[in-house]
Amino acid sequence: MFVDFRTTDAATVIRCDICIIGGGAAGITLAQALIDSGIQVCLLESGGFEQSPDIQSLSDGKVAGLQNASPMACRLRYFGGTTNHWEGWCAPLHDIDFEPRSWIPNSGWPIRKGDLASYYKQAQEICQIGPFDFEADAKLDSAHDFPEFNPEKANIGFFRFSPPTRFGHAYRERLDKADNVTVFLYANTLTLDTNETASEVQTVNLQTLEGKTGSVKARIVVLACGGMENARLLLLSNKVQLTGLGNAHGLVGRFFMQHIEGIVARILSNDPEAIARNFKKYSQRGVDTRAEIALSERAQSKHRILNSGFTVNAHAERGSGYMELRKIWVELRKGQWPDDISDRLWTVLNDIKSVGDAIYKKDKFMVNLYIRAEPMPNAASRITLGNERDAFGQLKINVDWQLTQFDKHSIIQSIHRIAEEFGRLDMGRVELADWVMQANNKWPQPLWGGCHHMGTTRMSADKKTGVVDGNCRLHSVNNLYVAGSSVFPTAGYVPPTLTIVALALRLADHLKKLFHAG
Repeated sequence: MFVDFRTTDAATVIRCDICIIGGGAAGITLAQALIDSGIQVCLLESGGFEQSPDIQSLSDGKVAGLQNASPMACRLRYFGGTTNHWEGWCAPLHDIDFEPRSWIPNSGWPIRKGDLASYYKQAQEICQIGPFDFEADAKLDSAHDFPEFNPEKANIGFFRFSPPTRFGHAYRERLDKADNVTVFLYANTLTLDTNETASEVQTVNLQTLEGKTGSVKARIVVLACGGMENARLLLLSNKVQLTGLGNAHGLVGRFFMQHIEGIVARILSNDPEAIARNFKKYSQRGVDTRAEIALSERAQSKHRILNSGFTVNAHAERGSGYMELRKIWVELRKGQWPDDISDRLWTVLNDIKSVGDAIYKKDKFMVNLYIRAEPMPNAASRITLGNERDAFGQLKINVDWQLTQFDKHSIIQSIHRIAEEFGRLDMGRVELADWVMQANNKWPQPLWGGCHHMGTTRMSADKKTGVVDGNCRLHSVNNLYVAGSSVFPTAGYVPPTLTIVALALRLADHLKKLFHAG
C-alpha cells in the first residue's frame, strides 16, 4: 500500500517491525523480499512518483577536491531513486574485489563473493537481465571471434544490460498489493533518535516540506538512502553520540569512492572496424550484452595494482563539446538557465560533427579504449557536514572526492598490459591519452566517476576499521542496518547496482531469520 504522508493525521506515529529509509534499488529490493514474510514493513520515500525541484534540492551540497561528485546531478529523490536515470550496466564484482590484497591498504570484505553467489542469480532476475553465467555463456556466441589474451595479463569479460529496470515503476504494483508493506511518500527522514548509550534506534523523525511532522517506531531500521545520504543521516543523528551515530572511530563518511572512467587511449590499427565489431553491444537470449577487456587477477597481483576493465568505443574522442553538454545538463537540472548557451551549444554541435566524421568516414574512423578503474580506498576522500542548511534547517553535505598517485599508477600499468597484448596479437598499437601521461597525481577536471557513490559506511569485521559488520549492521547500534553501495569496502570497477540488489536480498534473509528466531 502507498500512503501520502502529507495527508496523514497530525503528529503521526507509525509502528512497524522494520523501517526502510529510502526507495531506490536497495530499499525497494529489500521491501519486496520481505513481502509475505509476516513482518510488518514501512518504507519511507522522500519524494513522490515524479521528480520535484523542491524535494530534489534537499540533496544539494558543496563539492571540493575532484569535480563530478555532485549529489544534485547524480542523486534522484523520488520513488525508484537513481534507477530512474540508470543506464542498465550489470556485472558482478570479481573474486579478487572481496579479498584482502597486501598491496592495497584497507582492502578486503568480511564476506566473499561466494556468500553472494545465490543472491547474484536472484538479482539478475530483479534487474531483468535473465539467467546468465557471466563467466562462460557469452563466450559461446559463435558470431564473435574474441581475442585470446594471455591470462597472465587480460581476459574477456561481459556486461549485461538491464532494459534498464526502473524499480519505482517495475515494482510499484507488487508493493501496492502487499498486505505487510506500506510505502510512505513525501516522508523525509531528518534524524534518528537513540537510547542514552546510542546502542539502539528508538525513533525515526519525519517531516514534510509543508511542515507536517511524525515519527516511526520500529524494531529494526535500515538506511537505504545512497552512498552520500546514508553517511549524512548518521552524521546528523548526533544528539547522544556527538560525532554522529556509529562514528566513534571517525569512519562515517570516510573512504568515499567513485569509479574512475574515461577514454585513456586510442587504438591505431589497420582494421579498426574489426576491433570495434567484436566489442560493440549485441543481443544474446534477448538481452543486450557487451564484451570488455578485463585486467586479469594474475596481472593485478604480479604488478601490485588495482582492478580495471576496458570497453572499446568506436567514435572520436570526447572533446570539449561533451563536457559542455554535461555542464548544461547539470545547470538545467538545478532549474538554472545556462549562461552563453548559444556559444556553448555550438561547441556541442561541433563535437557531434567530429563523432559523425569518425564513424562514417573510413579514413577518420578510430577506436578508443574506455577505462573503468577501481579507486584505492582513501580515508581522505570523504563526506562531511558543511555549514549551509537545507529547507529543514539540516546541515548540507560537503563532498571531497580524492584520488592518489597510486590510482594513476595503476591505470598506466593496466593500459600497458592491454597494449602488450594488442601488440602480441597484431591487433594494433595503443596510444595513451594526454591526461594519462600527465605527471604525478594530475586528473582532468571534471573527471567522470559514473555517479557510483560508495564506501562511506564501509563493511568490516573489526569495528575500528569500518562502520557496519558482515551482515550490514552498525557495529555499535544493535538494530540499525545499512543497505546499498555505501557499505562497499572496495569498489571493484563494475557498476554497483547488481551488487546493491544482491546485498539487499542477503540482508532480507538475515532479517527474516532474526524475526523467525525471535
